Amino acid sequence: MPDKYEYIVNRSRDFITLINRDYVYEIVNDTYCKIIGLDKKDVLNKKVSEIWGKDRFESSIKGYLDRCFQGENVHYIERFKFGLEQRYMHVSYYPYGEVDGEVTHALVFSHDITKLGEIETKLINYQYRDPMTGLYNRRSLEIILDTEISKARRSKSDRLRAILFIGIENLSEVHRKYGASVGNVLLENTGVRLKEALRNSDYVFRYEGDELVVILSILTRELDVGKVATKLLESVTTPYRYKETDITLDCHIGAAVYPNDAESRDDLVRNALSALDEAVHQKEPFLLYDTEVYEAAVNRIRMEGELQHAFENGEFELYYQPIVDLDGRILGSEALIRWNSAKRGLLSPAEFIPLATETGIIELIGKWALFAAVRQLSKWTSESPVFVSVNLTAREFESDELPEVIEKALAQAPGIDPSLLKVEITESECMSNPESAIRRISAIRESGTQVYIDDFGTGQSSLAYLKNLPVDAFKIDRTFIQGLLDHEVDRTFLQTIILLVKSRNRKVILEGIGTEHQLKVVKQMPVDGLQGFHFSRPVPAQVFHEYLSGNRTLPVRSERSADSE
Repeated sequence: MPDKYEYIVNRSRDFITLINRDYVYEIVNDTYCKIIGLDKKDVLNKKVSEIWGKDRFESSIKGYLDRCFQGENVHYIERFKFGLEQRYMHVSYYPYGEVDGEVTHALVFSHDITKLGEIETKLINYQYRDPMTGLYNRRSLEIILDTEISKARRSKSDRLRAILFIGIENLSEVHRKYGASVGNVLLENTGVRLKEALRNSDYVFRYEGDELVVILSILTRELDVGKVATKLLESVTTPYRYKETDITLDCHIGAAVYPNDAESRDDLVRNALSALDEAVHQKEPFLLYDTEVYEAAVNRIRMEGELQHAFENGEFELYYQPIVDLDGRILGSEALIRWNSAKRGLLSPAEFIPLATETGIIELIGKWALFAAVRQLSKWTSESPVFVSVNLTAREFESDELPEVIEKALAQAPGIDPSLLKVEITESECMSNPESAIRRISAIRESGTQVYIDDFGTGQSSLAYLKNLPVDAFKIDRTFIQGLLDHEVDRTFLQTIILLVKSRNRKVILEGIGTEHQLKVVKQMPVDGLQGFHFSRPVPAQVFHEYLSGNRTLPVRSERSADSE
């Protein structure tokens, strides 16, 4: 290159290079070398991949060069990293050839447009964000909601989306009383609170005036909308402290779920706004557009609150289902919890244990049941040496504190034989981590407490695994009883399982004995205990005490017994 042209090229603020078909640099200007931090001698006659790295070359640069070598002018904008700096560059590739029009090189011009990019970003922010709160605005809501609906339509499993309109009722009053600047700060802060209460995948918008909007982009079930709404209500209504005064923002929430409530963006927004209007009219904290889902969600939230107060109100009770020998004599009982709700009446575990487990209240319920069962056992054993078994949840069984909790429960009844307390764990709980289960079971048994495997046969465990479990008894699930009368193969199979368990010096209790005919069949088998509605449904402690004091054999029916296990 003649000196005068080389001088012009090197003085240019653009980055200029000439690259041949072997992807080797033949010309580079000073500006280019300066920005990449290399001397010219370290770039000339080097392959592009040596300078930019093989991955970047193969995934991006090579494709543009090949298009240029085919005679195409190529232009694009891309972000490049130069040391610690990130720069936006407008890059142009021009085909170059000296003989017969054959393209032998690519002449590459790169122009730094970072400043323009920053200005464009500010313009985009102004266009798509609310200038006061920094939240996405109404225009962004339309774009993002359309995108989420489109994603949901394409997905086979992740199909639910939800939009929640949050109307702040007293913002204008705050403006009048404390000034617009204070009201604006509180609104901005409320947006921050909402973001903190949500996941990173969710969105928060300022719709208009005193209305904020949330889009939930991941939703497992419709009922979860109520749970999220409760969190958002708490976030918004937590008081702000201002000059020795608490300022509380009041709000209502209306929500709609895609695709159940609407399948288009406009309909979904309209229905959520309708739900918000109805929430304000009914003076409800929040409403879902679907009335049935709303009622279920509200019931769930109310029940969660009632569960929190059930301990204070003494609403939990233990019912006891007898476990008998083959002649109907009472050996002990299984303690089964009931919630005697002041508002809902007597509830079985199936009606509240799933919610208690999800919210973590189950740990408190489990401890209460254990201590209550031991206290009751202490009263009964002074008259009759019966045992009581207590069910453990998976969370309780996995707790490292469980052996200590059991010892504390036994300590409140110092004269009691620890072996009369049994704890029941399910087969599936043991199989989730067999080695850990063995250690935990052994730790429980150190106190003298015995361990039963409940619902045995419902899991996928191998019968050979029995020999490794340091348990005292297996309670065979009621499903094995159902076909006994009609199928010889079922009777043979059950007999085989019982003999295998007995060969390991473990006791066997059959659950689910419901009829006299079933009892006649199982009496021919070497079992240690029987349990089921044929003998008695779960009954209150007083009724069970009457069974004991009368030294009765079962079955005995009681009008005071519970309806279900």
